[in-house]
Amino acid sequence: MVKELTAELVLARSKIDNLSMVKKVNVWGNDIEDVRILRQMSNVEILSLSVNKINSLREFSNCPKLQELYLRKNNIADLSEIRYLVDLPDLKILWLYDNPCSDTPNYRHYVIKALPGLSKLDNEPVTPEEREAASKLNVDFSSFISEQKILPKENVEKYQKVYEYGRAESNFKNENIICAIVSLLKELDDNGLEFVKEEVEKKLSMMRIGGGKE
Repeated sequence: MVKELTAELVLARSKIDNLSMVKKVNVWGNDIEDVRILRQMSNVEILSLSVNKINSLREFSNCPKLQELYLRKNNIADLSEIRYLVDLPDLKILWLYDNPCSDTPNYRHYVIKALPGLSKLDNEPVTPEEREAASKLNVDFSSFISEQKILPKENVEKYQKVYEYGRAESNFKNENIICAIVSLLKELDDNGLEFVKEEVEKKLSMMRIGGGKE
């Protein structure tokens, strides 16, 4: 059974009787996975939810005044979940270490590139050297995030299989096109899918004949 962060628990911990007025919440080590209650907490500034079972950052996008977010030892596996934090202008401190996503190659640089307003990541100050290294990443990660925000979750997951974080030689424009194609495939019926298949086979055939070029 999925355990929720409830209004009762939030109000009890914050000692405030109105969710919209809550500014700080600390609920540590409660096996919480569902945090939909954040949709009613638009004024929260500090969230400490370490040592729980949260697997997505989606609901945190509902907290536009969030300044500090502590999520150590949760279940966030996909680093692209940070796309849900890009529109939080006041976010300065983020702790994601001890989540599976923190094992991603170049983890700090990707997070810093996606969230340039951070002053501290995982209890370590963001240094000028790290900002410079992040700026040199060939992948336009911020655009990648913005593109994914408009996609249904199932299509995001499909696209993530195509996207490889560590590919310095990545052609981002090409991947954006792939993202768009994937998002449209579900709208096609069998005949439409068959037509797309035929066109892809034709293009591949032409590329083989031309040595990989049109």
